[in-house]
Amino acid sequence: MNIVLVHGYFLKGTGSNLFVKNACRELCRMGHNVMLFCQENDVEEIDFIENTFDFNSENSLIVSVSKKKTHYLGKCNLYRPNLNGFLPVFVYDQYKGYDVKEFTSCTQEEIESYIEYNKNAINCAIKGKNIDLVWTNHCIMQPIYVARSNLGKCNCTRIMTVHGSCLNFSVRKSEMLKKYALEAIINNTKIAFVSKFSRDEFLEFFNNDESIEEKSLVIPAGVDLDKFVPIKNSNEKNNLIQNLLEELNKIIEKETGNLNQEESSWKIEIDLVSKIGLIDFEKDKVILYYGKYLWTKGIQMLIAAAPIIIQRHPNIHFVFVGYGSTREYYEAMLNALNNNKREEFINLLKHPDDFDMQIDKESSKFFVSLLKQLEGVEFSNEYFSAAENIIKSIVVFTGFLNHNHLKTLIACADITVAPSIFPEAFGLVAVESLASGVIPVQTNHSGFSEVIEKYVDEFSDIFDKWKLNPLYLNEDLVLNIARNIIVLLDYYKNMTENDKISIRQRARRVSFDNYSWVAMVEKYLVISK
Repeated sequence: MNIVLVHGYFLKGTGSNLFVKNACRELCRMGHNVMLFCQENDVEEIDFIENTFDFNSENSLIVSVSKKKTHYLGKCNLYRPNLNGFLPVFVYDQYKGYDVKEFTSCTQEEIESYIEYNKNAINCAIKGKNIDLVWTNHCIMQPIYVARSNLGKCNCTRIMTVHGSCLNFSVRKSEMLKKYALEAIINNTKIAFVSKFSRDEFLEFFNNDESIEEKSLVIPAGVDLDKFVPIKNSNEKNNLIQNLLEELNKIIEKETGNLNQEESSWKIEIDLVSKIGLIDFEKDKVILYYGKYLWTKGIQMLIAAAPIIIQRHPNIHFVFVGYGSTREYYEAMLNALNNNKREEFINLLKHPDDFDMQIDKESSKFFVSLLKQLEGVEFSNEYFSAAENIIKSIVVFTGFLNHNHLKTLIACADITVAPSIFPEAFGLVAVESLASGVIPVQTNHSGFSEVIEKYVDEFSDIFDKWKLNPLYLNEDLVLNIARNIIVLLDYYKNMTENDKISIRQRARRVSFDNYSWVAMVEKYLVISK
């Protein structure tokens, strides 16, 4: 088949970026030819992209940028529409070479100009080509500029995949953006959602419109089972980490040696190798978070839980992989804990929006039970003493790591944590963790709950026997995160190596039986016929 796949952003970092990247790779593996429209710039690192094309400022002329051979049966040509430096996004972040604005801050003129650039690029690229399937992502603005292009007139199936960020960060907050979303809905044959939760919240927002429901279907995202694999034995962790650090060190040396290297949030921390090198992955306990550094992802909940966990497991390390705008708030929490500045720390919990206006002040409600406990002298002394002069040395911010590097950290971690406090369309972090043989700890809500149900069912002997608390979004959240991590680490402490191998195999089976990119892509191809 000849398939047009439209994303508009990049192929690394966020859930939707990785969704598109893996879907495109699988399509090429199956032998389909893909015209991919997005802004990805690290094309040499992506094995399925054969040709890369840019456009002139009017998006009326295509310019060949690079070409390489790929080993896939199908071919992917990447087209990067010229946005003339302007990139509207759902959640603000810095992107090199772009003036970035959230959709909710954009004028209609800015949005229409953005749509026009992309529409013209699509018309230029598809001229004279036969298209069998058009697959867009998000409910704004990709399906809109596709519908307004000549692809909107072609006699083929048009499928739109809705990811959670477009609705929750943009469309919900603007009547103007809602009208754009309705335009997208009308112009698509099918609307796919990555979870039942995502579909239900979308339908509810649009008043359970029957015409939307008739088009909708749920197709969970997948996991790269060839990339995310369990370790064979706990004794190989340090060797695997050492190999990883050698690779990362070469990247860091190359970046620091490049005088023309622009500042970017998509970079590895310069002192990462020395910090990770201090961790004994075979003897110490490693708690891993990976994703964006955003308050919605709930990293602050894990930081607040850390002093409680340290009291029980002093040989613990917390590794935070990612990038994003709330990093300074997390650093402020850690500084206050490390320096035993109790009032400062408590104020950060009660009034996070005073430190960072982007943080919703309502998120402080998740600290209520912890704050009550901190009113007690004994608990407070033990809590702050556990963190004093220690916590900054056992928390490592890595910066951005791609999946080729991240996969090793996941497989060598004891527990992965996804403490998100905002609706999530799908629990991809959990699926990747399970594929790597590691049981994740996740907040129990939205699309996360559907994945949690799968692995709690598999590990009922652990979750039921040890009475692990569901991590609901309530005032007990921080205390429950601490308790669940402590319970799992206590449980693992007395395991034999055969017991650990069994855990890895069972975790892997959950991903293998329920989530794969092959199965996901095949479902899209079936509905396109």
